[in-house]
Amino acid sequence: MEALKLGLIGCGSIAGAHVAAMRELWENERRAIEVVAVCDVDEQRAQERAQELASFQGTPEVYTDVERMLKRVKAIEAVDICTQHVEHHTIAIACLQEGVDVTIEKPLAITLRAGRKILEAARDGQRILAVAENYRRSLEERARNWAVRTGRIGEPRSFYWQQASHAMGKWAWRNFKGIAGGGWVLDGGVHHADLFRYHLGTEAQQVFATVRQFEPYRYDDPQGRTGAWNVDVEDATFAQVHFDNNVVVSWSWQGSAPGTGFDARVLYGSDGCLHWHSGLWGRDESNLDNETLVREFMESMSADAKEELFPGGVTSAIATELYEFALAVRDRRVPEVDGLEGYKAEALCMAVFESAHANRPVSLREIERLELEGYQQEINEALGLA
Repeated sequence: MEALKLGLIGCGSIAGAHVAAMRELWENERRAIEVVAVCDVDEQRAQERAQELASFQGTPEVYTDVERMLKRVKAIEAVDICTQHVEHHTIAIACLQEGVDVTIEKPLAITLRAGRKILEAARDGQRILAVAENYRRSLEERARNWAVRTGRIGEPRSFYWQQASHAMGKWAWRNFKGIAGGGWVLDGGVHHADLFRYHLGTEAQQVFATVRQFEPYRYDDPQGRTGAWNVDVEDATFAQVHFDNNVVVSWSWQGSAPGTGFDARVLYGSDGCLHWHSGLWGRDESNLDNETLVREFMESMSADAKEELFPGGVTSAIATELYEFALAVRDRRVPEVDGLEGYKAEALCMAVFESAHANRPVSLREIERLELEGYQQEINEALGLA
């Protein structure tokens, strides 16, 4: 397959992970992508990414303006957007309207209204749109999904996803609603929302949630509470999510929990459970640890199936995500996590915020249809999307 000519937009930390993933593909003879241009408002940062890329492929051109990059580098077939959330929709729409296919880092957009505009631009231009959702692509998550699909835990009943820690350090622009759209429940939570939908294989119907900001500051030194700045995102959420087939997800996260933390992630079925730390458990308390479960999953697959999920033996989730996007563009097919899948995962996160804002249970139907946007309203207004 001829390498997809890619433009990398945004050269911060997550872009570094994408570059490392591309290197791994090249080193394993899966050279499906060649970055021909990089773009960042910080030219030095763009130059650094270009040099990293040049160490294993050709040297990409460097730009600080997306429009100029698209006009000058005619070879670009697709772009990989790794910018701040607030910029996702404007950059993605501009690229789609130029006839370029797009993969975009999660979440799809800063709000659902912005996300719908991206979906519309992709539909109108008949372009491929993917959302970079890498968690589901790990060996462990693929194995867990296989265990659910093959009936190893019976019919899913309940899903506990509960985490608490003391995470009061500064996290740059992600601490501000107007740039990030929300705190961890959107930024990291969209991964979790995608996993709920992926493993349960069904749709969420209703969410009832409480969101709190117990701590109004983040610190250079959280223990000494020095170097503070005001933030406006949550540090605790408690949600109950009702899925089809009577499955209930208890989803909570708290970053303002001093002392000892905990992390409990368990999917219970009628015949057993999947415990994220200890593996697969049966009714009789028999146990397969995660390593054994992964081995059984890999042994169950044909060579073609392994190549599809883990091309060339590559198991890095970001690498396989990018490789699959390149194949989707070449074959003009829908990627595994397309724009709509990304939109639905984000809608589940936004349902948490909107339920807390409205102080009532909310349906995913009203959230996805933009019938309730109380939490998102100020962002939409600030961006001219209302």
